[in-house]
Amino acid sequence: MGMSIRNNPRVYAAAGASIIAAAVATRYVAKWRKRKYMRRGEGIRDLGGGQVFIGLDLTDPYASSSRPCDYAILDTDLNCNFGLWDYNVGGASIIPQPALGRSFILAIDGPQGLAGEPDANVRISEKLVNAPGRTPYFLKLEGKPYQGLIQGSVNLFHKLVTSGSRFRLLGLDGVPVSDTTLIEVYPGGAWKILSKGNLPAKRTVSGRYRRAELLTQLGVKFASSDLPTNDQLDATLAAWVAYKFWIGESSIEGTAPEMDELNSIIREGYIVMPTLSSGEVHNDIEEVAPV
Repeated sequence: MGMSIRNNPRVYAAAGASIIAAAVATRYVAKWRKRKYMRRGEGIRDLGGGQVFIGLDLTDPYASSSRPCDYAILDTDLNCNFGLWDYNVGGASIIPQPALGRSFILAIDGPQGLAGEPDANVRISEKLVNAPGRTPYFLKLEGKPYQGLIQGSVNLFHKLVTSGSRFRLLGLDGVPVSDTTLIEVYPGGAWKILSKGNLPAKRTVSGRYRRAELLTQLGVKFASSDLPTNDQLDATLAAWVAYKFWIGESSIEGTAPEMDELNSIIREGYIVMPTLSSGEVHNDIEEVAPV
């Protein structure tokens, strides 16, 4: 006999929890939109001239249900626009249309290279920033977490830096900070630097709300009152880290990248993390239950 719904306390409890979760989610989406309307108008934001900062949230190109990568563009006034990029290993169209013809720094959330020693299963930079992904010396696609993302990322970095002089990777062949146009970032660690404590899970409405508020407190100006997705928020943070790198407020973790010509890959490489100026982040965001 099947389970009876009538008078079943477990079913009613589950239904009640779902109703509460939906109500809380609606509340915080409405709160975000109200604050956005009070702060600024709607529509695509015009980017100022000159330097721009592009944050790219890579996805796994080898996944059975692969999806486009989210990107965010910031100008020096921190006006923000979003878009999507269809991964291709050659990097075609990786610089969005609004950024063409401008000076840029591209910040990619993904590893630029493999570990430098044959017995290593993690890069020095990943240890220093406590990244969950572990990039080994020998890359095998099957059987380990993040391996598809890692392979797609290291192949992309290699193609970009060998495609000409447009993409100048920090530290590769002595590329200095002042001449860099390509960096690796780790938004997961950067969120911890920005937040007072642990944030709600990034895929929950409350987690997205908290992250969006942190970014607006830093001066980021979103174009729409719609609450950004978790991938858009990671892309925005990546772009903001590139901005911090440009103004000299960042730390550079790890060892310099080197080209492995035999295997057509980069070895090791820096991860750029933000440093905060006094009073840059406020902690007056309302605490919310994860939804």
